[in-house]
Amino acid sequence: MNEVFNSNNPAMRFLANLFNIVWVNFIFLFTCLPIITIGPALCALYKVCLKIVSGEDPVVYKVYFAEFKNSFKNGVIMWLGVLLLSFFFGTELYWIYFRHDLIPENLSFLQYPVWIMLFLVVQVFLYGFALQATFENSLKNTIKNSILLSIKNFMITILLIVVWLFTPLMMNTFQDFQLGFLIFEIMFNLALRVYICSVFLHRAFGLKRIKVSRNGSVSEITYDDEENPDGEESEDSDETEDNGSNDGSEEALSSETSDGNDTEKEDSASADDPAEGATEN
Repeated sequence: MNEVFNSNNPAMRFLANLFNIVWVNFIFLFTCLPIITIGPALCALYKVCLKIVSGEDPVVYKVYFAEFKNSFKNGVIMWLGVLLLSFFFGTELYWIYFRHDLIPENLSFLQYPVWIMLFLVVQVFLYGFALQATFENSLKNTIKNSILLSIKNFMITILLIVVWLFTPLMMNTFQDFQLGFLIFEIMFNLALRVYICSVFLHRAFGLKRIKVSRNGSVSEITYDDEENPDGEESEDSDETEDNGSNDGSEEALSSETSDGNDTEKEDSASADDPAEGATEN
């Protein structure tokens, strides 16, 4: 009986994680009501979800509001930038495709640079808020690292886009069930979507995970440990460890600590310019 209700039991951990996702979803909705606060709310939501993916059992409201406060300024600026630029480039595409009285058809080639700029905005949206929640860095470097990481992890970027577009596509495909999809989205799926994205971002950021064994002992593992179960380092990791990057910078991404400090962040980094301008919090 004790084994069934043990917090390390997979079933109990699943139920605890499910409760945390539902709970943080309601907090997220509440803090999104002013609209302008969606940015820091996303940062806080990513913070909680990344901790859950790491194997931790966070105190949701403490972790959430600590990160909401810590990321408020950068989160608001980044969100307003994403919102305004998306509207601007989206309007330009609408004019190019549907308003030939404003933009003649012979200028339709203008759509290509607009699509490129819009994709850059999408890259910042997909990675920026999670980076802000995980690493301590300037807003400029966070945006730069978002673009570099999205290019380096292109397949993960495609998966993130699919996750974010899933509900709108389902609502458009099954129009008779739009109300049901909308209720599911509001009640549960907002946090669930960010949690699914966090699974991919956790790997893209190279963060450590907590592995809990049956006897209650706790150990940290990395994705490199999974690829090298015998503890043998790959040639690439040896080369990186010995030589570092070409510009003499530090590791590409610092791993997230798990000492329970909800406001602690790591040094931010990109694949090509690790930890540029970052300071450890």
